[in-house]
Amino acid sequence: MPHSSAFLRCIALGLATWCTGTAGEAAKPAGQTQWHNVATELAIEGKGWSDTRSPFDRLPAKAEGVVRAPVWNLSLDSSGLCVRFLTDAASLQARWKLRKLDRFALTHMPATGVSGLDLYVRDAGKWRWLAAPRPENPEVNEKTLVEGLEPKSREYLLYLPLYNGVSSLELGLPPGSTLQGAPPANPPRQPIVFYGTSVTQGGCASRPGMAYPSILGRALDWPIVNLGFSGNGKAEPEMAQLVAELNPVAYVFDSLGNLDVPQTQERVAPFIATLRKRHPETPIVLMEGLNYADTAFLPKRRVLTTERNTILRKLYDELKKNGDKHLHYISSAKLLGGDGEDTVDGTHPTDLGFFRMAQGIEPVLREALAGAAVPVADDEAGFEPLFDGKTLSGWQPHDGMPPIHRDGKWWIEDGVLLGTQDPPGKGGLLWLNRPFGDFILRFQVKLTYPMDTGVFLRVGPTGLSHQVNIDYRPNGDIGAIFIPFLGHRHVSRYVDGAGLLRPEGWNDFEVRMEGDPARIRVWLNSRLLTDFQHTLETTRGLPRKGGLAFQVHPDVAGLTTWKAGNAVGFRNVRIKELK
Repeated sequence: MPHSSAFLRCIALGLATWCTGTAGEAAKPAGQTQWHNVATELAIEGKGWSDTRSPFDRLPAKAEGVVRAPVWNLSLDSSGLCVRFLTDAASLQARWKLRKLDRFALTHMPATGVSGLDLYVRDAGKWRWLAAPRPENPEVNEKTLVEGLEPKSREYLLYLPLYNGVSSLELGLPPGSTLQGAPPANPPRQPIVFYGTSVTQGGCASRPGMAYPSILGRALDWPIVNLGFSGNGKAEPEMAQLVAELNPVAYVFDSLGNLDVPQTQERVAPFIATLRKRHPETPIVLMEGLNYADTAFLPKRRVLTTERNTILRKLYDELKKNGDKHLHYISSAKLLGGDGEDTVDGTHPTDLGFFRMAQGIEPVLREALAGAAVPVADDEAGFEPLFDGKTLSGWQPHDGMPPIHRDGKWWIEDGVLLGTQDPPGKGGLLWLNRPFGDFILRFQVKLTYPMDTGVFLRVGPTGLSHQVNIDYRPNGDIGAIFIPFLGHRHVSRYVDGAGLLRPEGWNDFEVRMEGDPARIRVWLNSRLLTDFQHTLETTRGLPRKGGLAFQVHPDVAGLTTWKAGNAVGFRNVRIKELK
């Protein structure tokens, strides 16, 4: 499935079974907790400079008195700063001291975004949201992030506040738990540097991880530096000199929202020239100013937005004409949705707005990184194709099934694996007989209503297996887990899956299966349908390893199962075995 689809499903989905009822609760008594100073025990990521006055500053100490006072004050906010760490703790707590007692929350932005923390966990190779404690005190907050975890080592990502700073941050773990910094990327990756406005800084995200630079950092699995300065991203020469000191893999310039037309005309070109002088081949992404929700009704604002973006586009065209091969451009049409439903106040995005911005920016950033000849995280790395689109090599009818499941017809057409009932009303399984244990399976399927099919996992010679239903018919389950021929029962249901299907189109499925008793997760078109953990009882008698099979379901008396002449289509079938 596309990279953007693969990562976007992970932005907002939380592991509810891990954290329900815990995030934001008061911390446990001190005697039951071992506290760790983040500034001395872990690396603070997201910093452009190491020579800062405080471990949680965004600009170097030498910038004080050089940049304007409002810029310096905003640089004390910790937007974009984060820590990655490994721990086997069954519970996590945090204690953080805020810098700005008068900036606990804003009238249009909640305290969870202004002054809160935001915790993610790496799960199935992707970042999944886990907890966002609710700050309640303008000075010091001490909260339980999550508890009740199965004690095993995991990698976590903890974001710091967007519009406030911290003077100290501690992690609280149960005594005896391990804590260490997460390993750096291999090879090491220089950060993507974002320079811009309040929107860049993260206003008005509900929690720190939802600022668009952070969403993109998780999407690309890439470090970012957030140099957004609310109301003060004015592209001044002193900031250009500071930003040019850095050595990023790419720059993203998002400053138009803080400039009037004369300032856009006077400052943007020199700012870009300063970066380009120091970094002749570093990708620079120019972002137009947002096309705000009310510009259709307010002529003055519409003219301002249009004129600023016109100046930027003219600069881009001139620089490209003059031979700048490392310049990229994002128009406002690729940012907010155009329906007026993705901002708090017509200007600052909601989480939906930031989500949409990330969707629009990600393809351009990937192109920029590819042009810089740096390896970008490949969501398809390690996958083996199981179907060549030309032959049924390796696949065969499963003759060990009960007689009702030994028919059906399978063939190849235009690179697609097709299956239908043959003779009419009779179905069967097409089987790949290999000993798969723990794996990620991806494929695309095209369905016609009504139709009952599915994918069988760890299929043994007698058909004992786990089935993921793809049951597109009245009252059908898509994403349900069924145990055929052993109790013949559902162990997990998902009756709303059909609402996520693309009728008559190709649908992306991902199935992740691991462990014994097995945990099975199913995604449809980037939405998590099922996260089911077997018990010893529900998996008793099933193979620990086995093949894969696709199904054409036979007709069942009294039920609508299949429309005569219909064919199910599968393509892009690939697997990644997990160690």
